[in-house]
Amino acid sequence: MAVWEALLLGLLLATHRPGDAALLEANGNLSCRCRKTTRAFISPEKFGSIEVRPVGSSCRRLEVVIQLKTLERICVDPNSPWVKKLLQDLPHL
Repeated sequence: MAVWEALLLGLLLATHRPGDAALLEANGNLSCRCRKTTRAFISPEKFGSIEVRPVGSSCRRLEVVIQLKTLERICVDPNSPWVKKLLQDLPHL
């Protein structure tokens, strides 16, 4: 039995490719909406709506999507200082 386990482990190690981790990350985030984010400040006067998508099983990161009055959707970096402040103030708006 130990021989089979050793052979199986050897086979797995021999066939492992470093790129597989990137594939798992991409496949694990299929439901994420933001491919890239911006840290640039957006004036609240331009906001149409704000969507906050929490971390979950379908996307492993917090996403903040701002829809402008022009209907353009922009993903903003939730770690930028102005977005953190926005998220703190959101319940009071």
